[in-house]
Amino acid sequence: MDDTGSHNNEALIRCIVFLACCHTIVIDQKKGTYNASSPDELALVNAAKEFGYEFTAKDENDNIVIYDKIKKQTLKY
Repeated sequence: MDDTGSHNNEALIRCIVFLACCHTIVIDQKKGTYNASSPDELALVNAAKEFGYEFTAKDENDNIVIYDKIKKQTLKY
């Protein structure tokens, strides 16, 4: 049974995307690592990355850029 369109699945995906977006982490572009003021914040962003939603940057308009590894697309928030 495929439940990829189920309400519970959509809620889980939204939660994971929120983890990838709602933070104050900065990416060190030279090292390619995250700089976080809180280890909890870092852990949540890394968890979202493991689930397929990777925080990749902040763009020139201060949007959070997330790469969706599952759908292979870039999302901006």
